[in-house]
Amino acid sequence: MNDVVVVHYASQRAANWDLLRRAARAMGLRLTSWEPHRIGLVITGAAIATHYDGRPVRPERLLHRTVSPFPGLLRAAARIWTATGTTVLNDVDASFRARDKVLTTLALRAAGIPVVDTVVFDEPDPDTLRGLGSRDLILKPAHGVRGEGIEAFTDAEALTRAWSLRDDRSHRQTLGGYHVAREHYLAQPLIGGGGADLRAYVVGDACVALMRRRAKKGEFRANMDLGAAAEPLDLDQPAAGTAAAALRACDLDYGGVDLIEDDDGVIRVLEVDAWAGFAHITACTGVDVAGAVLDRAIAARRGAGSR
Repeated sequence: MNDVVVVHYASQRAANWDLLRRAARAMGLRLTSWEPHRIGLVITGAAIATHYDGRPVRPERLLHRTVSPFPGLLRAAARIWTATGTTVLNDVDASFRARDKVLTTLALRAAGIPVVDTVVFDEPDPDTLRGLGSRDLILKPAHGVRGEGIEAFTDAEALTRAWSLRDDRSHRQTLGGYHVAREHYLAQPLIGGGGADLRAYVVGDACVALMRRRAKKGEFRANMDLGAAAEPLDLDQPAAGTAAAALRACDLDYGGVDLIEDDDGVIRVLEVDAWAGFAHITACTGVDVAGAVLDRAIAARRGAGSR
């Protein structure tokens, strides 16, 4: 049967779900929507089973989106499903690794893909940050999305001074039952003063859509949700090949890749996102990204069945 289960919250980034449903209708596929918090596991001495709404389930094909708050549950369930023959597009472990910008940067560098010089920290140290030079810096939370939490500073001292004005978090470690994970951060040079980057969408081994994003006036973040404008780019651009290589380095089947061209014309990868939305890039380029993703799911299942 041509069934695909999508684990997500349909109301979050709803335009992407609409595109998936439209593509599925055109392809004769049936999509089923599962909310992640309704998945459960039953582990006994006799058997291991996954449940949805209290019923045993084993999907044939599975996509996952908007699931970042559920790493433990989704990782465990996906291992059970893949062991019993389910085709899961975007390995769940790889997807959660890619959400961490530091782990992504390390994977890209190991694969020889150009990245931006980066300093990673929990609490900033001005001497370490000076290794990035005296130019403007951009600060990013390692797990931030859609430009949230990103700030720009004129230099290392400005970043450190601003940080010192924040509430001290260290006291939390002395509290009984302390278990909150602390976010870590990346500092990078603000290339070209910010305000422009490239977004690619890659499915399988190919970049299927590419666009240039330009921030609105007075904004250094070129995110579409923050009012940026976009223009489509041809897929013969060097960024398309770099994006495809970046996705392979992160062991993903599909996803969004953000890139930037430095002052020397080198295309560098900023981040890779297994759960990147595709509504904006579809509107900009006219490419049926949702259809390409579903094609990948069908092809992967056929490949599994032929082995």
